[in-house]
Amino acid sequence: MLMTRRIRFLRSQFIRIQNEARRRAGRQGGEICGLIVRNGYFLELIQLRNNTKRGGGFSFYFREVRSIQQMANLYDHEIVGTFHSHPQGIARPGRSDLYNAVDDSVMLIYDVLGRSARLWHVKGRRAKKLQFSLL
Repeated sequence: MLMTRRIRFLRSQFIRIQNEARRRAGRQGGEICGLIVRNGYFLELIQLRNNTKRGGGFSFYFREVRSIQQMANLYDHEIVGTFHSHPQGIARPGRSDLYNAVDDSVMLIYDVLGRSARLWHVKGRRAKKLQFSLL
């Protein structure tokens, strides 16, 4: 899977996600979320709307995910994971993050307070930290 390759994100997408996470952190339902798509060269961060209105959580709108899946299939890309922010917590997956993750996927978490991001490989409801770089 993904773990055997160098994991790279576009710097411009990564900075946009960081800025949006900071901007939304103080609002109700302030987490951002999205999908991570492998295009063959790097991982893309595609932000989606957060369907959860309460703070401390995120969920996707089914139609948005389905639309991204169709586009990924059309271009021979693959959804390999998710990303979200933790407005008031460290960049480590919580119990619900692990429970709701697709098995053998990646999860990028951005810690708004600490201004840091960590990438995790989730398998068997356990998370292993991965290294990544920015292009």
